[in-house]
Amino acid sequence: MRGRADGRVRGTVQATLTRPEPGLLRAALAWVVGTEHQGHGYAQEAARAMAGWLHEQGVGELTAHIRAGHRRSSAVARAVGLSPTSAVVDGEVVWSDRAR
Repeated sequence: MRGRADGRVRGTVQATLTRPEPGLLRAALAWVVGTEHQGHGYAQEAARAMAGWLHEQGVGELTAHIRAGHRRSSAVARAVGLSPTSAVVDGEVVWSDRAR
């Protein structure tokens, strides 16, 4: 993530691809924004762009692992179209768009 005006790095967004079952390509999304840049929409904009591109490439499910109660990351996940599931991995709730 870079600021449009100055090109300075604000954070990162990434996707890890897996094929958990035949015919399904899944992408686990993750984002990190520098403390001083949080709350300005960088993560939502970058995650939306990444999600859109991944779906265009044929990815059938997006997920994210979010620590319970982390409001900002939950807001980013919702903006991307993810919903919390009942699955918990290493203390983090798995969010998914598979139900969409």
